[in-house]
Amino acid sequence: MTVNESKIRVNTFLQQTLNAIASKNEEAGSAFASILESEINVKQKSSSNETPIETLASSSQDEALVAFKEALRTKGALQFYQDYNFEKIEKMIEEKKAELMDKLGLGENAQPPLVGDERASALASLDEMLDAYRKQLQEKMQAEDELKQQTSTLSTFLQDLA
Repeated sequence: MTVNESKIRVNTFLQQTLNAIASKNEEAGSAFASILESEINVKQKSSSNETPIETLASSSQDEALVAFKEALRTKGALQFYQDYNFEKIEKMIEEKKAELMDKLGLGENAQPPLVGDERASALASLDEMLDAYRKQLQEKMQAEDELKQQTSTLSTFLQDLA
């Protein structure tokens, strides 16, 4: 067998293999397309059969999405993110305030209820604790943002190296 005959045999073998792989890929693609089409049909049929409650839930999700997009568009990404963090901090502070009020005896069900100087002292202490907690949360979120930024920068750098 000469070198040319060997090359022809190898080329023929490679071409047959390539054709087999191409036909399998085509079959897999058409199978995927048919599965996707059937799933879309099922989803369309089920969405047309939705109950009013399901329709209301999906419309409220749509409204929430539209509101989110509008807020993002009008405020800009940075302001939206800052407002989002502020809302998270305020929610956590409200939870902490309720917890501390119970611990300090300032709650509605406190027995015996605090009065006079004791109440004023407890309220001042509560304000100080909440201010410290707010600062702690802000520092924590700032540190998390910096860590995410550093991680993102490092990831980008490593991808550029690869």
